[in-house]
Amino acid sequence: MKTKPVDVPAFKDLGNPAFAVDTPRDHIALGAVCLCIAKARSGKSRFVTNLLYQLKQAGCMHRIFCLSDTTKSNHKMLKNLDIRPEDVISPRDPDAVAKIVAEIEKERDLLVQYREKMKRWKTFYKNLDVDNTSELLEFYNPYSRQFDKPTHWLDGRKPVIGIFCDDIQSSPLIGSKAFRHLCIMSRHVGAFEDGEPPIGCSLFICVQNYTSQGNEGIPKSIRGNITCCAMWKSGNVKELDLWATELSGIIPKDDILEAYDFVMTRDPYNRHNFLFVDLNPKLDHPSPFRMNYDSWLIS
Repeated sequence: MKTKPVDVPAFKDLGNPAFAVDTPRDHIALGAVCLCIAKARSGKSRFVTNLLYQLKQAGCMHRIFCLSDTTKSNHKMLKNLDIRPEDVISPRDPDAVAKIVAEIEKERDLLVQYREKMKRWKTFYKNLDVDNTSELLEFYNPYSRQFDKPTHWLDGRKPVIGIFCDDIQSSPLIGSKAFRHLCIMSRHVGAFEDGEPPIGCSLFICVQNYTSQGNEGIPKSIRGNITCCAMWKSGNVKELDLWATELSGIIPKDDILEAYDFVMTRDPYNRHNFLFVDLNPKLDHPSPFRMNYDSWLIS
């Protein structure tokens, strides 16, 4: 078989970039749908909270929602993430996803309002002697007796949103249509009318099983939309084979299993080791595989 060029112009990007959030060089790209699979007490929550903390410290994670009923027992682990009390939502709440989507859209609306007010402020500030009562009232603060510049909690920067889904297995959330839709449409939530890249969100989902019946595993529609995955040691050969098969549309199955075997045999009695697979690595990343996220696997 051979190829023959087709006489059409070269294709080019016509829309927004796939990932519009800058992150430190060695971190994953955002937005992301990151799936973490491990038995209890293997370190899933520890990994995700550390990852979110590092992204937050780097200034590329601003607001984190937590879908979990175990935040009190994990208080020490979560306190450094500065999660607002109202942003902790039970996965048993039938309106959990709708509440988060509404908040992301509210963030978009606040940003649009701030930009519009700043335009009016600049016009007003250039014409302080203008006799315009409505503008005077909009910016005048009777407490400070000053004309106050509009404010935004991120000074006009677009917020980066993370959703930490912890201990959601066996909950109504994991199999719900709303949650599946959120995982599929995560990059498009909080869209702007002018076509500007949406606010979007990244999901970090911790579960004990890759797949199972009912609400015990991750639905196929979600598994098909993950951008990265952390897999801890598993004795379920069929589940591992399915996992590698479903990821093989992007990375060869044999390469995935070879990387998995390498990680699991490095210290076979250490239940905390995991293979991290990035299905959308940055161009300067030397490998799509990492051991425990902090070490590249190089062929």
